[in-house]
Amino acid sequence: MMKLLKYFKIYDNELCPCDSGKPYINCCKNRKDKTIKASKKPLEIQVMEQFRKSQFKCCLYPDKSNCVKHIKEAHALQNNKIISQLAEEGHVYILNTKKSPIVIPIENEEPEIIIPMDRVGIKHATTATCFCDIHDDEAFALIEKGAPDFDPNNKGHKFIYAYKSFIFEYYKKLVEQKVFIDNVKQYPSLLKIKEFVRYYRAISMTLQEMDNIKDFFDKRILNKDYTGLETCILEIPESINFANYACLALDFDINGNKIKYTHKGFISRLFVTVFPEKTKSYVIMSCLKEDYSVYKKLFYQLQNINLNKIKYYLDLVLPLYSENIVISPRLWEKWDDEQQMIYTFLANRQRSQFLTYKTMFALGMRNLKKQESNFEDGNRGRIDLFQKV
Repeated sequence: MMKLLKYFKIYDNELCPCDSGKPYINCCKNRKDKTIKASKKPLEIQVMEQFRKSQFKCCLYPDKSNCVKHIKEAHALQNNKIISQLAEEGHVYILNTKKSPIVIPIENEEPEIIIPMDRVGIKHATTATCFCDIHDDEAFALIEKGAPDFDPNNKGHKFIYAYKSFIFEYYKKLVEQKVFIDNVKQYPSLLKIKEFVRYYRAISMTLQEMDNIKDFFDKRILNKDYTGLETCILEIPESINFANYACLALDFDINGNKIKYTHKGFISRLFVTVFPEKTKSYVIMSCLKEDYSVYKKLFYQLQNINLNKIKYYLDLVLPLYSENIVISPRLWEKWDDEQQMIYTFLANRQRSQFLTYKTMFALGMRNLKKQESNFEDGNRGRIDLFQKV
């Protein structure tokens, strides 16, 4: 019970969440809020707007000694080798967190907040200001423009894709933390609200876990040591019309069985990249060697279960678990209004709605456990990311 209470309360002698370095009792506990500007916008919208304004410039490369001042908009998915292949007239579709969300009023309930899918230029798709000019080139040279196509047997290729999927998600968490700190500095009374304290505990724990993973990657990136990961590669014999990167923990495998990814309160994460090449495509899933036992069964399934069933699984998993899918206009504009709406709805599930839908997804996969056929093109459901166009 005491541990549970601690999750919802800031104690006097712990460091203040505003990042001042002072104990809470000597900092924000008795400090008054700044004057709150009147706004008709829901709180979620105000937070999203703050998130957009809080994008900060830094270089996350482990060796800062050669950094240059110019921080670029680095691509999580390579512009020249992946996004440009998906583009039509220089544009792709993404869930655009930089655009004002849509507010749908619901009677007697909280409004529905929807981040829209948006047609954006390829220079602004999957970008973040988290590397300087020099280190963006240096860190990802093995897979960037001019580099050969992906080689499933190349340890460096596999490692760099895993690192890239991790480090861009890590940057997002740093931005999220900055938004939290900025809020506390303006409105310290938020620290007396249980849900806000819970959010603080959650993001602090996530960053603590991710800091440990960053240490792992930092040491190896500096030494060009591409060991320490276990990787599963799924080769798809056609060029798909979407791409994705993610650092996540999947709850269920292809048969709907629970994946026990939490150990002693820490989460075992997967580093995922999905992308097309000219005549084929790849799904790359990596984890730390120490976490291989968690994902061993999933990796086996990806190598041995019917490919069309795997596509069905990914159609359900990727929109629900990742906001980083880039869709070619060739695919998006072939979907009808209902398909586009269903995809956008799934991609916006958060909190309790996310829990509900992932449970429904698991039940569905368990019901299909013994079914190996009828997952061919046209049979995979209303959302088919692998649909041929």
